[in-house]
This record gives sequence, structure tokens and C-alpha cells, in this order.
Amino acid sequence: MKSLDLRGLDCPEPAIYFYREFGKLDVGETLEALMDSEACAYTAAELVNRSGLGAASVLELKKGLYRVSAVRLSGPRAFRRPL
Repeated sequence: MKSLDLRGLDCPEPAIYFYREFGKLDVGETLEALMDSEACAYTAAELVNRSGLGAASVLELKKGLYRVSAVRLSGPRAFRRPL
């Protein structure tokens, strides 16, 4: 499992970075990230869910802190370009 700390970044940067890192996962691998933007957390999960390649969820750990979790379910590896 790979973990990211994306707190302190301006939206939509955390959502984009999360989705790019998700694209590097192999089938069965998971990715988790901490975000302090509710909008970005839900956007990141929606990007994964709409891709058809994985499943993602958002958990509010405390007010203003969100954990986004995603698992790669299918598909070839996506792009590997750095940010």
C-alpha cells in the first residue's frame, strides 16, 4: 500500500496528484492519501470511480481532514509521467 500526504496543497492539485499516482498501481494494489480539502477528496475518489479501473472511498477522520482510499481493480497501467 502506498500512502501520500497531500495536505496543504491548493485544489485541484491533490486530486490530480492522487489520480496520477493511482495510474501507476498494479491490479490489487491500494493507495491512500490524507487531504485537508473536502472538495478535492471527493473529486479524487470520483476520478478513480469513473475511470472504471478501481474503487475509491472518502473517510472524514476529523473536521477538515479526509482519507481517500483506492484499490486498482483492472486495466493496464496508466501513464507514468511525473508531475
